Formats: sequence, structure tokens, C-alpha cells
Amino acid sequence: LKMRATYPDTLANSWNNLGLIAGREGHIDDAVAYFQEALRLSPDHPIALNNLGSAYRQQKQWEQASKTYERVLAFSPNDADANYGLGMVYAQQDDTARASELLQRALQARPNYPEALNNLGILYLRTHRRDDAVSSFEQAIQASPDFDQPYLNLARVHLIEGDKDAARVILQKLLIQKPNHTAAQQMLAEIGR
Repeated sequence: LKMRATYPDTLANSWNNLGLIAGREGHIDDAVAYFQEALRLSPDHPIALNNLGSAYRQQKQWEQASKTYERVLAFSPNDADANYGLGMVYAQQDDTARASELLQRALQARPNYPEALNNLGILYLRTHRRDDAVSSFEQAIQASPDFDQPYLNLARVHLIEGDKDAARVILQKLLIQKPNHTAAQQMLAEIGR
């Protein structure tokens, strides 16, 4: 930040990156300030806008998050991250229809978006669409074998249905990817009882 930038958006990118670091360290208020500074320097910086929307979501500032994602969608309606983020805002406010629509848009833009697939699966469960949920979790696993949430969600579906063997198989697949995964180990221990 103290050096002279030779490329456009270098300063904005630097502030955005500081925001990412602050957010990862759990300093969300600082992250918001850094993203806002990036946007002061480059008002339509889509990455900083999406990151700011995500920070607002973490703070449960739904209105601010919505407005931020809508700014991105105003000039880039197919932005997968903005559609996903806004979809999650609606999901967290129990507007499953609007959330589902936005997650579908995110998946149109990025078909193998594992978080969108996983959370769409959760929405399907909320609306009693079990087969669609299972399919969505399976697609998320295929898109990102290291992403643990769809494994856990799929195992829970099988456990709710009383199919311990199917749940065990899913959890073992997760443990192949992440051998020390505590939640998977705990679920397997509970199934064994």
C-alpha cells in the first residue's frame, strides 16, 4: 500500500486482499473496512463487492449484504458468487423459493459450484424434495471431493431414513479424503453403537 502502484486496481486489490486476511483471522469489522476502502478506490470491483457481501452475511447484516450483491448483479447478472451470496441471504431469512432460484442461477454460471450444490441440497430437504437433495449432495461431492459438508449432509439423510450402511459408506469416503475428520469419526462411532 505504501509503494507506488503501476497497474490500475493494484491498490484496490491490495485493500481487498487485506480484507480477506482479516476475515480469515476472524476480524470481520476490519475486513469490512478494508473492502470498503477497495471499493472507494474502484467502486465496481466485483471481487471486493462479493467479499464485502460475504462479510456482511457473516455479520448477519442481511440488508447490507443484499444491496452489495445486487450491485454486482446490476452490472454482471451471471456472476456466480453474487448469485450464490444473495441466495444464501434469502436462505438465511427462510425465503427458500428465492434462495433456490438464485442458487440455480449460480449453478448456471458455474455448474460445478460445490457450495451452491450443497446448499441447494439443503433447500431441497427443507422443501421435502429428498431425491433432488441426494442428487445435489452427490454432485457436490463429485465437484469437490475435499469438501466435507455434502458428505455429512448425505450421511444425515441416510441416517434419518434408518440406512446406517449407506451412511457408513459415505462417511468412509469422506475419511479417505480427510482421515482425521472429527465429525465423520464421531458420526461413525455413533452408527457403530
